[in-house]
Amino acid sequence: MNRNKRITRWFLTIVLCLALIFSLTACGADLGEFNSDEEDYSKFYESFGDLEGLYDGGSHSYDIEDSLFNEYTVVNLDWEDDDDKVASEEYVYIVIPIKKEIQIESFVLYMNSETAVDVSLSAYYYSSTATRPEKIRYRNSPDTEIIIVIEDGHEVEKEVEIVYDDPIWNDRVGDATCYVTRDWGSFMMERFTQPGYSDGLLHAEEDSYLYLMIENNSGLHRDMQNLSFNFINFIVRAV
Repeated sequence: MNRNKRITRWFLTIVLCLALIFSLTACGADLGEFNSDEEDYSKFYESFGDLEGLYDGGSHSYDIEDSLFNEYTVVNLDWEDDDDKVASEEYVYIVIPIKKEIQIESFVLYMNSETAVDVSLSAYYYSSTATRPEKIRYRNSPDTEIIIVIEDGHEVEKEVEIVYDDPIWNDRVGDATCYVTRDWGSFMMERFTQPGYSDGLLHAEEDSYLYLMIENNSGLHRDMQNLSFNFINFIVRAV
């Protein structure tokens, strides 16, 4: 992407996200079906489980209401309590458990990092726990492994390619880019391309999952610049 196109796309995304956040601070965010009469966003919180950030060596779980979307985080782009702060890691996936049947029109997420870099993100939808990827290719994951096979009645060591569970690009339901720096930046993902649907919505079933891949940190894209980052203000509009 050339510099002018990148700046234009970044500017338009910021305008959209600022408009959404202004509506929150002024009169309550328009989250579509998640809005309640009391504007307490309980429907929103009840529709998702804790977000999980997967990185090489472990994972962190974050409660949405405490760590990722509340009046304090939106107004201050910070956390009121240090115990709720999102840790900076080389996250490969942000896993979003979906607890109720919903139709997602769009979502926004803010990111920052000590490394200034263009970040590519892809979203993958899994309808059940059984279909989720388990064996993830991190940047430091080996490409091959030694196994023992029987040849002519004897045990022989053989080097084989490791098969990982990471999804392929063609299976993505959405994608976005974000120029990440020390200052908070954001992206909006919308106009989903889900098989069987043509309305641009993500039709999510109860107890399903949305996996947000940070391609820069994946072992599938070692040619890309990796980064440690944290994130805040996960804002979803459902219809």
